[in-house]
Amino acid sequence: MKEGLQENRLMEICEKAAAKIPRNKADQWEIFAARSVENEIDIFGQKIETLSFSDSTGIGIRIFRDRSIGYAYTAVLDDYAVEDTIDRAIANSLVTKKDRLNYLPAEDDQRYRNNLFDRDTLFSKDFRQVSIGRKIEMAMELEELTRNADKRITGVSDASYNDSMSHACIINSSGFSGKYSTTIAMVYASAISRESGDTSTGEYFGIARDPAGLNIKDVAVNAARRSTAILGGRKIRSGKMDIILDPMTSAQFLSVIASSLSADAVQKSKSLFKDKIGQKLFGMDIDIFDDGTLPEGLASRPFDGEGVIKGKTPVFKDGVLETFLYDTYTARKDKTLSTGNAVRASYRSTPTVGLSNFYISPGKNDPADMIGAVDRGFYIMDIIGLGSGTNPISGQMSVGAKGLMIEKGRLTHAVKEVTIAADILGFLSSFRMLGDDLQFVPGSGYMGSPSAMLENISISGK
Repeated sequence: MKEGLQENRLMEICEKAAAKIPRNKADQWEIFAARSVENEIDIFGQKIETLSFSDSTGIGIRIFRDRSIGYAYTAVLDDYAVEDTIDRAIANSLVTKKDRLNYLPAEDDQRYRNNLFDRDTLFSKDFRQVSIGRKIEMAMELEELTRNADKRITGVSDASYNDSMSHACIINSSGFSGKYSTTIAMVYASAISRESGDTSTGEYFGIARDPAGLNIKDVAVNAARRSTAILGGRKIRSGKMDIILDPMTSAQFLSVIASSLSADAVQKSKSLFKDKIGQKLFGMDIDIFDDGTLPEGLASRPFDGEGVIKGKTPVFKDGVLETFLYDTYTARKDKTLSTGNAVRASYRSTPTVGLSNFYISPGKNDPADMIGAVDRGFYIMDIIGLGSGTNPISGQMSVGAKGLMIEKGRLTHAVKEVTIAADILGFLSSFRMLGDDLQFVPGSGYMGSPSAMLENISISGK
């Protein structure tokens, strides 16, 4: 079924459900419908370990009544099930907490008004041209290419192919009606290498709008490179030194910062950025955006999870914190406008504040020149325990790291079993240089960063 037909079917489902809502039992209402079609393939030893397919369609209904919100959802779409879901949403609205800010987004809640976003960039018409047989071959090819990329590769712990095609539709009683379709394909490899009794692992991935856009060889080569590069790694003496984060590692650190910029986290005093608006927190003029309309962004959408138009939000400008990320409710609490950052995991959940394409704007430095500028430092290619080792409230951070030593501007021996200990605000103030090699990685949203050089960071080794 073509995307337009599928979108129209979801719209019909929403409109039929809306017609069944008793107007005397709801001040306002919203219906969100979604369909998701997913494939997952895992290969081990050139044999299929996992081959799964899922096709899920459902609707979620929010009822606003006397400043309370009731929510219910269903994957069964016959008349009886939809009517029952409406009844449950109405019943839930009678027992949930009242809040004067509980009402649908209005036009004057929105920061962005003239969104010229091209929905066609989200969906590849070639997505369906690749058979499941070819997708299995791609995963097998990935495993074989990774294993053969270097003679020191002794195994491939993961070789996988995943893709999804999704359609979404929102209508509400305020007159909003919108729909879109998206496609994403991804491959991932994790390589194991051994040499002189030492073992190392490295991983890499590729993402595109359709399977044909994936570069299998590039993923294999980079997974092997990241694994073998830190073979023979050893501890280094504890002390302070300059570090360079490669783009993947820098993007992972960025994800920790991003999660603390949710207005919901700030308002609940769960963020170290509380009361930091207007302050210069980075040690250099860094721009960070959350851009829900980035043409190549895999988290781009024409509108957010509650129908608010998305845009390009400057979160940091010249290193100064400009704004938090808002949905409609949290924006009203702070007497500001929504940044279009309401997200939904699926039709089973209500909107919450989340990320879209969140990235550091790249600098102008060649990464090789950045390495050349460091007399003694640490080039970090992998971090361990970022989630468990970081406290988003206190800002304390203690994570393991692997990579390469920098000596007199050159990469030398591999480094393992060291720890970076810092507080996040101090970490941000240590930024001194950015590369021109912006790279995005999947996560909570779509995180992007170039290489980053930080000055005088504490490293705990031997």
